[in-house]
Order: sequence, then structure tokens, then C-alpha cells
Amino acid sequence: MRIEDEVYLDEYGMRRKRFIYDRRVHHSYVFVAGQEVYTVIMGSLKDESMFVGTGYRMPEGTPFPANGMAEVYFDIFDGTRESAGFRHVKFAGLGSAVVLQKVSLALAAHYEKFDIGGFVFQAATGGAVDIDRKIPLEETYDYLLGLKNEPRYNKLTGQVKKTPRSMASSRLRAHKFITEGRACYVVLP
Repeated sequence: MRIEDEVYLDEYGMRRKRFIYDRRVHHSYVFVAGQEVYTVIMGSLKDESMFVGTGYRMPEGTPFPANGMAEVYFDIFDGTRESAGFRHVKFAGLGSAVVLQKVSLALAAHYEKFDIGGFVFQAATGGAVDIDRKIPLEETYDYLLGLKNEPRYNKLTGQVKKTPRSMASSRLRAHKFITEGRACYVVLP
């Protein structure tokens, strides 16, 4: 994998790298939060057959965008040319909010630069992915994408917790499909 282009995005506080992998164009957005370096990788899905072959589907009655989609991956960057293997990422304290806000900025930067038709990503559900999590990963994504806004309660006190705010722009619509132990998300303008 050879980096073909590298640009620092001052307005977003991150670096964008372009590379080809598996005959697809990918862009990696690298940023620092807390003591870790993270990367958000967006792989191009230019046609519907590639999109469907990857396990995604469009919402009923919605055509595949002519300008394609971007498949999103997120991980800790281990300092080599590879990611850390897309393992479960643990956050200390409020670190998750900072990291997820930077991920949101990477999505905005990619959308603005490349005028794509939307984003897709998957989240494993249940099992090992939710060990040590107060909120399951799938539920976190549902809240952040505005798919869920029900009140949450403190297990010890029974008091209502603050509902996490959606990080999705009001111009975006998120859709979710459950398949074989994973939640597939499609986010469209």
C-alpha cells in the first residue's frame, strides 16, 4: 500500500492520506485525541454491485447515488502503515466524546471535498464487542446518528441521564439494517 497523496487539513486538525487498497481508492484521516493517534479510513464504493457485495443495502425506494458512497472504518493508528486491526477501542473518561467528534469532523471533511452520495459502516453487536462498555456499541451509534433518543437511566439511582446528542447533521438521514450479528448503517444527505 503506497500513500499517493498527503495533506494537512488545518481547519479540521487532521491529516488526510490517499492510497489504493483492494483496487479501491481510500482516504485515511489521522488525528490525535488524548494520548492516542486515530485513523478514520474511507473506502470508495463507486457502484451498486460493490456496495451490495460488501453487505450493504439502500433504504427501500432509494437509488444508489450516482456519485458513489464511502465505507467508513475507524481504529487506533499503530504507527506503521497498517491500522491496529480494527479491534474494540476503549476510552478513558470523556475521551470517547472527543474522539467521536473528531470522527464526525473527518466525515464532514470527506463529504465536502469529494461530494460523495453518503456513508456506510458496520458495527458488531453483542458479545465481545460490548465487554466493559456501559452502553452497547450499537446503541451508541444509534444515539449519535439520531436513530434513538429515548431517556437512559442510572442503574444505581434510577435517575434520568442526559440523552446523548446526535452528531449527525440535520441534513443527513441515517438508516440501519441488522444482518448476521452486525448493524449496517447507511447515512445519506
